[in-house]
Amino acid sequence: MNKKLYSLSIISGVLLALSFPPLPLFFLVFFAFIPLLYSFNNLEIKRPYLLIYITFFIYHSGTNWWIGSWTQESDPYLTASSIVLAFVHPFFFMIPFIIFFFISKRISKKIALNLFPFIWVAYEWFHNLGELSYPWLTVGNTQIYNYFWIQFIDITGVWGASFLIVLINILFLKLFEYYKEFDWNNFFKNRNVRILTISLFLCFILPMIYGYFRIQKYDINPKNEAKNQVNIGIVQPAINPWRKWEMSVDEMVQIQKNISDSLINTNNKPDLIIWNETAIPRYIIKDDFYSYRFLSDWSDYRNTSLMSGFAELKYFNSKNKTVTARQDTSQEDTFYESYNACLLINPNDLSDLQVYQKMRLTPMAERLPYSEILLFMRSWFEWGVGISAWGIGTNQHNLILKKDDKSISVGPVICIESIYPEFVSKTSANGAEFIVIITNDAWYDNTPGPEQHFLIAAMRAIENRKFIARCANTGVSGIISPTGKTCERIPQYTRMGLNSPITLLNEKTLYVLYGDWFSKISLLITIFAIIYSIKKNQLLKKNDDK
Repeated sequence: MNKKLYSLSIISGVLLALSFPPLPLFFLVFFAFIPLLYSFNNLEIKRPYLLIYITFFIYHSGTNWWIGSWTQESDPYLTASSIVLAFVHPFFFMIPFIIFFFISKRISKKIALNLFPFIWVAYEWFHNLGELSYPWLTVGNTQIYNYFWIQFIDITGVWGASFLIVLINILFLKLFEYYKEFDWNNFFKNRNVRILTISLFLCFILPMIYGYFRIQKYDINPKNEAKNQVNIGIVQPAINPWRKWEMSVDEMVQIQKNISDSLINTNNKPDLIIWNETAIPRYIIKDDFYSYRFLSDWSDYRNTSLMSGFAELKYFNSKNKTVTARQDTSQEDTFYESYNACLLINPNDLSDLQVYQKMRLTPMAERLPYSEILLFMRSWFEWGVGISAWGIGTNQHNLILKKDDKSISVGPVICIESIYPEFVSKTSANGAEFIVIITNDAWYDNTPGPEQHFLIAAMRAIENRKFIARCANTGVSGIISPTGKTCERIPQYTRMGLNSPITLLNEKTLYVLYGDWFSKISLLITIFAIIYSIKKNQLLKKNDDK
């Protein structure tokens, strides 16, 4: 394999990595696939998968290198798992190219290239399913800074952005290939060149026009609105996560309470105080009032609702236990499961504690994927800071905030759940009037990770056309508008709180109503193309036999 092919592969990988936020170079992704696709479309290659691996190893490592934390306090398991992920994850990106080569061989390269945007979207969507999913690097996520253009994802979800990105790359590639055939004077006289140029123009300008009008509607400043609002207090405690589990519960809770009290004692008293993921690092049993009374009493005394992450403990007997439940050695016929959960307590409300259990867990870090099948391996993947081997929640539901005589539906999202488009959209489909994301990204302080996570959450705000209140241990905490714009933000690594009003919105976007419809159509087109390729190949073999 010559140096030219390696160079093309490396260029694609570098362009993809540089286009990913928080770098403001989103426009590079519109050219990132060209070198790789050019080599496949025009050159004879014996080992194409090596080129693909190089490209996406660079893409993954260049954007997600921070997963290993790389600090002196970092758990060795976390660092090792990030290295394994960097070498394994690029293999997943081979899937769409396997399909591309399959169709190229059996039909034609031209048709395979034309179908590649659908193939890519089908792959990205499929990669967001199941317990091994990791849609962080969805190429549509590169466009959050492309403010007007990205607004159309309230129709298609982020997958529509990925589709147009790949399509634009292919249109540029075809123009480049025509440019090699014609001199400049005759270039635009060619009909196909004119069609490609107009298509490229429409791919950029139509989303921009749509975005302009959607921004006019949803660029809401809550401070200028008097109706249909709630006041949100976000608490950022900035607690070192590596030492967090060594601190006393009372000490950590008191930090949260002190910041909350400072927000409550202002003129703009919050209706809801939000604490971050696992802000209460102790087990709470929902049916045992005494295990959370210290929170309920505080909420009653301050006359303010509280939403917080915590560790829920749930007990089972041998008849109703989950497959992954553990034996309680202190009690006969008693098993337990722990959950990464969040609670909502309304003041002076004697009804049951509202709890949502996290449903999309971080692979390996929070749970061994498919633990039900691989129980014998579970202990191999538990790391030393007290947060691994969570149970999976099974009921996605909203939490109800009481304000005066109103009941307000809140969409709860915990940490990595915010990178799953349709998952978040279900909170809106269930009636959420705003979305709350709680997370603890402090494992990755002083890296791009927390900022990337915050910006990906902005994509969810656009898809749902909802305000998002995001609370993170060390940041990024803040308020995101329905257009993806940051309204308010707490400086990272700073112990402080934020008071901000947000506007409640009830409208359901097309994406909320119909979910991943575009991705599913892309999958059907891809499946049809594969079946057609197989049938055509069988037909050609029969004709050859005759």
